[in-house]
Amino acid sequence: MQLIVVLVFAGIVFGVLAATYTPAIDRRRRLREAAMYRVQRPEETAPSENRGITRIVLRLADRVLQGRRKGPELAEELSRAGIGLGAQEWMVVRLSAGVVCVAVVLFASGSFIMAVPIGLLLTFVSFRMYLKIKLSKRCAAFADQLPDVLQLVAASLRSGFSLNQALDAVVHQGEEPCAPEIGRALAEARLGVDIEDALDKAADRMRCRDLSWVVMAVRISRQVGGNLSEVLVTTVHTMRERAQLRRQVRSLSAEGRLSAYVLVAMPIGVSAWLFAVRREYLRPLWTTVPGIGMLIAALLGILIGAWWLSRVVKIEV
Repeated sequence: MQLIVVLVFAGIVFGVLAATYTPAIDRRRRLREAAMYRVQRPEETAPSENRGITRIVLRLADRVLQGRRKGPELAEELSRAGIGLGAQEWMVVRLSAGVVCVAVVLFASGSFIMAVPIGLLLTFVSFRMYLKIKLSKRCAAFADQLPDVLQLVAASLRSGFSLNQALDAVVHQGEEPCAPEIGRALAEARLGVDIEDALDKAADRMRCRDLSWVVMAVRISRQVGGNLSEVLVTTVHTMRERAQLRRQVRSLSAEGRLSAYVLVAMPIGVSAWLFAVRREYLRPLWTTVPGIGMLIAALLGILIGAWWLSRVVKIEV
């Protein structure tokens, strides 16, 4: 009976994923792309028709997001993380993964009471961690590419180009993620926003303090005068020295991070090994009330310990 339930859940999930796999180019997506100032590549703009189930599922997800008023925030986070999914598509994929996770836990434990909360919790935590990891990696890549971008801007300014023309050269010659973000700021400037304000928004969006300092230097240079290219060269030199110091600190704290990974993975690995070898030894954890309480306390302890260790080994430079 459990196998039948698992197969039914898996069939529903794979059906939804297969239906939503076809790229949908509709009016809402066009408006969202225009709002994000992101230009599609030619191979992405081929017209395609939505299947009926895709339209229904995405419409339901859109209604849920509108009811929670988190649709724009989620879409902004996905865009900042560089994930090519809309808020509705992300919600459908997460719900499908939750169904699969619940089915797997149900098949492994045989307890529906245990499968639902643990499966949904694992899905929520894993998707949230994936989104945060993608966002942090993209922000780190943006910060790493910023000195080279500013060097190119300074060289363009020395050649006689204006600041907007130098940024346009960055957009055409740069790479992900600097080129799309600078292109977004340049598009806002072409719509009437001051270039300093547009770059400041890009700094807030990518959580880059270095770019905020660059914007401050540009504003001061425009107000009091001076050679902007020399200011940018000095800023690039300072940023590269800070990046070198940051890499040195990261190498010195590698042992602490490795210890944190081992301490967090040890109870999870031992529990997984015992579950595979001596499942009856762990069965009271999800079949009795005290066992469920102990399991919840253990999970909370692991989460709190992981958070504490991450704060201890993190050093701001």
